[in-house]
Amino acid sequence: MTDVTDRIEPSAEPMTEPNASAPEPLEGIRGRQIARWSAVVVLAAVGVVAMILSIGYGLGTGIRPGPGLWPFIAAVIMVGCTVVVAITDTLEDYEPWGTDAVRTLVAIGSLAVFAVLFTLLGFTVPALLLMLLWLRLFGRMRWVTAAALAAGGAIALFLLFDVVLGVPLPRDVLMTPLTSWM
Repeated sequence: MTDVTDRIEPSAEPMTEPNASAPEPLEGIRGRQIARWSAVVVLAAVGVVAMILSIGYGLGTGIRPGPGLWPFIAAVIMVGCTVVVAITDTLEDYEPWGTDAVRTLVAIGSLAVFAVLFTLLGFTVPALLLMLLWLRLFGRMRWVTAAALAAGGAIALFLLFDVVLGVPLPRDVLMTPLTSWM
């Protein structure tokens, strides 16, 4: 009598799971499309605005380049790279819009608000507000800890740049009266 295992031939085909060869659908495809085209539009807009602003500074000539020539060249390269991204990039390179994307937009928006407030109020108050927001939102610190670190950080950075390094900052509504004796 022969053993049953002697008569079973090993299969030449490897065992696979059902539908293992079919590619899985890209999750969040709509969100990835939004992220991709948002990136393209924002980069193109920044490049075009930079070109327009650099022309305002004056491009000069080939012999005597103006102050806007290199920013103009950088903006043209940026727009060119944006066109390449729009044509060649795939959706796998992008994450769908979600909580992290919103947090990123909040971070960018807060930097824009900081830039506006910086020219109006000086450095300390906008820096304190920005640090407080970021420590609370991104660092998830408690209010008391975030407020203490933001206040200390804003004052320390003001003293470092204005007093120690002598970097000219706009008139600061909070610190200028306090440091006028220095």
